[in-house]
Amino acid sequence: MSSTRYMASLLAPFEPQVPTEVLVESLNRFYHAREADLYDARHPEIHEELTSVWKHMVEVGLPGRPDHDLRVLDFGCGTGFEAAMLLGADLEGRVGEMVCYDLSPEMIDVCRDTLWKTRVPIEFVTDGEALMEQSRPFDVLITNSLLHHLPDPLATIRSLMPLLTDDAVWLAGHEPSSRFFKNGQCWKTLQECERMRKFRKYVTPDKYREALRRILNPDADPAEGTARAALNEGLVKKKLSRDIIHRAVDCQVPHSPEEAHCGRGLDFVQMEHDLAGQWKLVWKRTYNFMGPYLERDLPNKWRLAARRLHECFPDDGASFCAIWQRGETQDAP
Repeated sequence: MSSTRYMASLLAPFEPQVPTEVLVESLNRFYHAREADLYDARHPEIHEELTSVWKHMVEVGLPGRPDHDLRVLDFGCGTGFEAAMLLGADLEGRVGEMVCYDLSPEMIDVCRDTLWKTRVPIEFVTDGEALMEQSRPFDVLITNSLLHHLPDPLATIRSLMPLLTDDAVWLAGHEPSSRFFKNGQCWKTLQECERMRKFRKYVTPDKYREALRRILNPDADPAEGTARAALNEGLVKKKLSRDIIHRAVDCQVPHSPEEAHCGRGLDFVQMEHDLAGQWKLVWKRTYNFMGPYLERDLPNKWRLAARRLHECFPDDGASFCAIWQRGETQDAP
């Protein structure tokens, strides 16, 4: 079963009125419009875990082009994290121009505020057709925490190839890896950790504060606002639950071995096979060896367990970053 078919089965009870791919894209647009101002605060792991990784990716992956300045496409730019990382780490000043694209105008507004001090000319785009009409090719493609929102991630990346130079580099950050959930030892350790922590949610003040905020101001909750928007626009006949909203927005994020084996999540080994003849994997790093939990927030016992998993299975962290080099496309399957 593919990830799209799996999502279709989850959405079926709510009687979708549009194809699954269209509904998932719409839900992402609704959700991120409402989350834009809160995104960075809700995702501290991006800044805390990825700053050093992105600096390394820029150092080893950004091409040296003495003959011309690099043109960069930040696809799915969000709040501007990866753009800021690239521009801040490019000490040699190789980047001469950047285009930041995102489906959400609200995210673009935050991205513009994030990057307002940069000296590099930046064009902000929300129209996909306008993006495809760019007259000059891009030397570098950057994405971060993007692919897992897409119903067909590799098809989307392939659709961008006409915009890229023949030797373009793709820096891809922070995606969920299905390899973690397919690794029996990783899954067993996570399950043991969750059993030890199962009562913690009842004594965590933040959980109660968040629930109270949803009661007092439902429109402030991105999931609630997304559910209402989908119903009001006739995309579904029955109001979507908060859980289904989150699963649809993060449509490529697995939650169990069963989901990973049915196609949810990304595997850089499988991606390398599927992209053969188009992109070559030249570097990768995996992390998050306790699944959805930030290791710094865990008791020492579980931090040590995560380190042991990392030592034994360095390719099987729950998240990964990668650098890809574009290759010849005529032999692509």
